[in-house]
Amino acid sequence: MGRKTRRRREQKKPTRPSRRLRYLGIVTGMAAAAVVAAILIVVSLAPWESDGQATPSEFIIPTPRPADVLRQGTTLGDPEAPLTIVEYSDFQCPYCRKAGLEIMPQIEAEYVDTGKAKLVWKQFPIEGEESVWAAEASECAAEQNAFWEYHDTLFLNRTGINVGTFVISNLKVIAEELGLDTEAFNACLDEGRYRDKVADDYNEARRREITGTPTFFVGQTMVVGAKPYSAFKTAIEDELGETSETE
Repeated sequence: MGRKTRRRREQKKPTRPSRRLRYLGIVTGMAAAAVVAAILIVVSLAPWESDGQATPSEFIIPTPRPADVLRQGTTLGDPEAPLTIVEYSDFQCPYCRKAGLEIMPQIEAEYVDTGKAKLVWKQFPIEGEESVWAAEASECAAEQNAFWEYHDTLFLNRTGINVGTFVISNLKVIAEELGLDTEAFNACLDEGRYRDKVADDYNEARRREITGTPTFFVGQTMVVGAKPYSAFKTAIEDELGETSETE
């Protein structure tokens, strides 16, 4: 009798750690998600100032895009273009910078400028408070039809993550350097006019199970990271081929 009882207990023992590990995995995942959400909440409620130490004396200002390329807000290209390329990105992300300055210009020249595709930027600020501020500032620039110039300027002047480059005072200087209406821009940024919009983009990315930046959707094809231009070209040509077949 006693031996049978011990045998049953011994058979049950191995299952207990596995259940505990599964429980800890769930709790850990929930905790990680809570931390990300908490960061966004704290940033959204924080005052629009920072003690960041990096304050560039002057910013690199890019050459403006061709005036004949259609744009609206954070969308670049013909609204009727057969293919849409959506990018979820963070202005402080080094790989996003690489994609924005080295890869996307090639896509623009071959596909956007020719009316074959349009680009849509989505805010996915995962690197901290300066990412959120930069995202909101870029949306304020979009009000003045200058999102893409502001986008390029942020990437050209990126120096690190939360080192003070994208504090509010610097974001306002960038707007001034680009010749924007600074009174309107500063009011937009100070009142947090696009705080909800940035949060909506962020939540959309999470719903699409995006975990890193940059992440692209070339039509229905997901491309993760700053892949070589050839990878994007293959995805674009495949999607355009499918589009033409369904027309």
